[in-house]
Amino acid sequence: MVSRETRREGLVVEKEGSGQIRMDDRLAILQDISLALNSTLDPDLLIDRILDASIRYTAATTGSVILIQPDQTLRIMAARGLGANVEEEVRLKVGEGITGWVAEHGKPLNVPDVRSDKRYVCVKEHIRSELAVPMVLDQKTIGVISVDSSRVANFSEEDLQLLSIVGTQAAQILENAKTFAELRRKAEQDETLLMISQVLGSVLDFPELFRRVGEIFSQRCQMRRSFLVLLNPETDELAIELAHGMTPEEMAKGRYRIGEGITGRVVKTGKAIGVKDVSAEPKFLGRTGMPGSGEKLSFIAAPITLEERVVGVVGALKPFPGDLPFEEDMALIQIITSALTPAVKVYFGVAREKELLLRENRLLREELKTIYHFDKIVGSSPAMEKVYETIQNVARGRSTVLIRGESGTGKELIAHAIHFNSPRADKPFFLVNCAATPENLLEAELFGHLKGSFTGAVADRKGKFGLADGGTIFLDEIGDMSPLLQVKILRVLQEREFESVGSEASQKVDVRVIAATNKNLEQMLERAEFREDLYYRLNVVPIQVPPLRERLEDIPILVDHFLEKFRHENQLPDLRISPEAVRLLTRYHWPGNVRELENVIERATILCDGKLIHTTDLPLMTGDRSERVSLAVSYEESLARHVAEELEASRGQVWNRSVELVEKTLLSAALREARGVRLKAASLLGIHRNTLRKKLEEYGLESADGRQPAADRGEKAAS
Repeated sequence: MVSRETRREGLVVEKEGSGQIRMDDRLAILQDISLALNSTLDPDLLIDRILDASIRYTAATTGSVILIQPDQTLRIMAARGLGANVEEEVRLKVGEGITGWVAEHGKPLNVPDVRSDKRYVCVKEHIRSELAVPMVLDQKTIGVISVDSSRVANFSEEDLQLLSIVGTQAAQILENAKTFAELRRKAEQDETLLMISQVLGSVLDFPELFRRVGEIFSQRCQMRRSFLVLLNPETDELAIELAHGMTPEEMAKGRYRIGEGITGRVVKTGKAIGVKDVSAEPKFLGRTGMPGSGEKLSFIAAPITLEERVVGVVGALKPFPGDLPFEEDMALIQIITSALTPAVKVYFGVAREKELLLRENRLLREELKTIYHFDKIVGSSPAMEKVYETIQNVARGRSTVLIRGESGTGKELIAHAIHFNSPRADKPFFLVNCAATPENLLEAELFGHLKGSFTGAVADRKGKFGLADGGTIFLDEIGDMSPLLQVKILRVLQEREFESVGSEASQKVDVRVIAATNKNLEQMLERAEFREDLYYRLNVVPIQVPPLRERLEDIPILVDHFLEKFRHENQLPDLRISPEAVRLLTRYHWPGNVRELENVIERATILCDGKLIHTTDLPLMTGDRSERVSLAVSYEESLARHVAEELEASRGQVWNRSVELVEKTLLSAALREARGVRLKAASLLGIHRNTLRKKLEEYGLESADGRQPAADRGEKAAS
C-alpha cells in the first residue's frame, strides 16, 4: 500500500505501509483536534473547524458536516470542495445516501468504492471513496461528518476510529456551543428589552420614542430598517408613519390596502408574519426598495391591536440570521409591539385629532379669507371704494402698510383683509395692541424672552415676531410705542432680524408689518415723540380710513349688515328697523364711528319689541340740537372734502361727479322714505315722476326695499 501522510499544525504523521497510525501519533492528533474544537463557542465557527480537522487528518479531498433537522431532512451546514450551491442542489432525508444511512443507524460507514455501493448518491463526479461517522449525543444521532476522496480505498479503519471519536467529541462541544449561544442570545434579548423599556418610560414624544427604538433595533438586532404603519380609518389605507433607516421618499412609497402585501395581510389577519427570504416570497412587494444587495433578507411584521381592532403594524427588515435566531426575532418584535401599543394608542389618537384640527384650521382659514375679502367690507361710498382699491393693490406684495384713521373706523378689519388676500394667507396673523400692553412687557411680547431674563420669566418663550414668521404682524396703536421699542421695530423692518430679551443671538425673520394709529404722527415728529426714520419705514403704503361722518351714505348699508348679525345672534328672524329710525341714524355725527353704530344697533335689538326697531329704541339719537348742528357741519365738511379730492384727482370732471354723488344720494333717500313708491318719491324731491324714472335708469338704482323699481307701482297706487 502506498504510504500517505496526514498533516496537522506542527506535526506530520507518516502512515505506515499497513495504513496504521502509531499510537502516540493518534493521541497527538486527538489532542490537537480537541484543542481546536474547544477554542471557540461560536457554533458556525465550530462546525467549520470540525470539518477542516476531519479533512486534514484523513487526507480527504472534500467533505461536509450535516445536521439532522426536526423534519428528518439533512441540512449541509458546512462543505469543502463540493461547490457553492451544494446546499441547494443536495437535499436528502434520513435514510437516503451514505450519510442518510449513517444518520438513520447511528453507525460509522467506510465505503472504499462508492461506485459499487447502491446507497451512494452522486454529489461530485470525482468522488471514489467516502467515510461517514455519526455525531452522537446522549445516544441520539444529531448529525454526520462525511469526508470524501478522489482515490479508491482512501480511508483506513484507523481513520474511521479517529473520525468516530471526533464525531462524538464534536457533538458534545457543538451542543455546548449551541446552549451557550442560546443563553447569550437570550441575555442580549433581555438587555434589548430592558433598553427599550427604559426608552418607553423616559420619552414622551412618540416620534422620538420610535426613533430611539429603531436605533436599538439597528444596533443590537442588526435590523436594516424598522417602521410603523398606521391605518387611516376613513380611507382604510395603510401608510408608513414613522421609520428608521428609510428616507422620506422611501417612506412615501410605503402605502398599502388592507390585505395587500405582507403588511396588508398582517392587518387583515391580525397575526404576525415572518418571511425568511423576501426574494423568494411573491407576496412581499418591496415598494420601499431593498437595502444592500446580494443578501438573503428576512422580514418580520407584527400587528398593533387597539380595542380588538388592528390599527397598525410594526415591521423590520434584516439579513437572515438563521432559523432559530429568526424565530427569536419574531418573538422579540411581538413583545416590543405589545409594549409600544399604549404609546401608539395615544399617538394614534393625537394624530387623528391633529388631522381634524388641521382640517378645521384649513376650513377656518378659507372662511376667514371669505370674511375678510376686501369686497366683504361694508360700504360703497367713493371714499371706501378708494380704500378697497388700495387694499387690492397692496395685498399682493410684502410692503409695510400704515393704516390711519380715528378709533372705531375699522383699521383692524382692513389689516385682516390685506393679510387674508395676500400670498401669506395660509401663514400666521398676529395682532399686538401697543397701547394695551405695559411698556416693560411689550418688548418680550414682541420678541420673546429667555428663561430668567427678568422676574417671572420661568421658561423660554417665543415672541409674536418669531411666531409670525412667514406671515403678518399687525401693530395697532403704533403711535403709543416707546422710543426704545421704536428702534427695535426699525431694525426688524431694515434688517429682518431681532434678539429676544436676555439673548445676544440674532434671529432672522420673514414677517410683513402692518401698523395702525389714530394719532397725528406728523405732529409727533415735530415734537420728537416719534422717530422720523421709523415713520418713513412704516409709511410705505398709507391707507386713510374715513370716519363715518364723511361717508353717511354708507350708514343704511351698515345698519342692514349689523341688523342681520344681531338678528341671527338673538334668534329674531323677523326683526326690522323703521325708515324713521334709519333717517335718525343718518342725521347723527358718530364720534365713535362704525364701532359706535354697531353698539347702537346691538342695544336697539335688545331694547325693541323683537319685531321692529323704532326711533324710541334709539334714545341717544333723539332731541339733541347740538348733534344736529354737528351733523350739518359734518355734511358740509364731507362735501368739501369730496370736492377737494375730486379737484385733485379728476380735473375737468369735478362738476359731473359731484352732481352725480348728490343726485344718487337724494334719489336713494327719497326711495327709502317712500318705501319704493316712485310717485311719492318724486313728490318728496319736488320733481316730475318721468324725471325720477330717467334718473333711476341712468344710475341703475334699486328701490329702498331691495327690489328693482316697478315702473307703474306708484301710478297704480295713485289711481
